[in-house]
Amino acid sequence: NAQMLKMFIPQEDDNFEAVDLIARAGERATKVVRGLLDFSRQERYDFVQGDLNKSVREAIELSKFQFENFDVILHHQLEENLPPLEGSWEHLKSVWINLLVNARDAVLEQDGEKQVEILTRYSDNEEQIQVLVRDNGKGITEAEMAHIFEPFYTTKDPGKGTGLGLATCHRIIEQHEGEIDLTSEPQAGTTFIIRLPVSKTV
Repeated sequence: NAQMLKMFIPQEDDNFEAVDLIARAGERATKVVRGLLDFSRQERYDFVQGDLNKSVREAIELSKFQFENFDVILHHQLEENLPPLEGSWEHLKSVWINLLVNARDAVLEQDGEKQVEILTRYSDNEEQIQVLVRDNGKGITEAEMAHIFEPFYTTKDPGKGTGLGLATCHRIIEQHEGEIDLTSEPQAGTTFIIRLPVSKTV
């Protein structure tokens, strides 16, 4: 109804701003409810053998526009000949996209060159495949890091995050018997590190 009212009320009308706020609040409520439903439902994880680098490249392709549109440089460095991995690939791809978009958001208010990088590598001695997403953004404080994977906790400005993205990433990585961690310092950037055990490979 608010969207319909916006079609009939001229923008110079005093009521237009109020109706616009109602419409935007409705859109945000919809996103929050969808996020809650996604987070609470018992999702099916179908593990099949695949190429981790391929899923990362697909995530880069899907999020590329969001970097180009904001003049953020996205680098990638993918180690060749990684062992094949048993994964639920749509779930893993959503993790890479979420981390990339969060990293982009973290650098938007920085002065100078805004950079995000995603890397893959094989840790032979630890028998792990690792994915790293790092940025040169504002960083996260130690107090924030203690809560970063909790549902509904967000470091973003009001109205810009539901606090469900990283909690969902954490759950997906746990389903793959992996770990997700981060290192960060205020004004020195953040690095998220995902470790997936080679014991899941074939």
